[in-house]
Amino acid sequence: MAKLVVSCEGLVQGHYFLDKDQFVIGRKPDNDIFLDDPSISKSQAIIVTVGNDHILEDAGSTNGTTVNGKKFVKHILQNNDVIGISDFQLKYVNQRASSDMDFDKTLMMAAPWKKDEPPEAMMPMHTHSQLATALSAARTNKANFPLGGVKGVKGQHLGQEIVISRPLQTFGQAGNRLAVITRRPHGYYVTHVEGKKTTKVNGKSIGTQPHQLQENDLIEVADEKLIFFLKA
Repeated sequence: MAKLVVSCEGLVQGHYFLDKDQFVIGRKPDNDIFLDDPSISKSQAIIVTVGNDHILEDAGSTNGTTVNGKKFVKHILQNNDVIGISDFQLKYVNQRASSDMDFDKTLMMAAPWKKDEPPEAMMPMHTHSQLATALSAARTNKANFPLGGVKGVKGQHLGQEIVISRPLQTFGQAGNRLAVITRRPHGYYVTHVEGKKTTKVNGKSIGTQPHQLQENDLIEVADEKLIFFLKA
């Protein structure tokens, strides 16, 4: 079972098994992992369990969180990763977490978790299986399909072209409506991850199953509209 080994200044403070769907790390005594340091935020970081993987997100902390010395937005933890929070080091131990995944380990979220939201708002329980499916598809398929991307025609990416060169890219708003586009050997797929109103393609709901994208498809997720394209 995956665990975190917490140490401070070289001294081990404790071992914490990641046997729950969600962990909160921070200065509040009732957090799953309590770190007694005034420089640490009350809710510093969140860890979400998705199958054999654990996804770490900084919870909008004041001083930030690092993985192996680098700051991040959202990170899929790998065996022996070291999370840095102030003077604490949290070593992630999980032999089942592959170190040679075919996609970038860091996922960039369009709308990070907000400090004034409860931790539960970050990723509702019912979305775990959908995200696990998307992660599994990205992990097991090495992309060789022609490079594609999206152009924003409404919302925060208005006028921007985003080339999807990594096997997984998220769009939307966490806790509201979120979708992921995965790049597979035979094409690009969009999958609805969370939110009561599912993602739409060309005005029609795609439900909860992966939907293969065609050039010039119009994707609607949250308040965004994106046109899918393939590069020559």
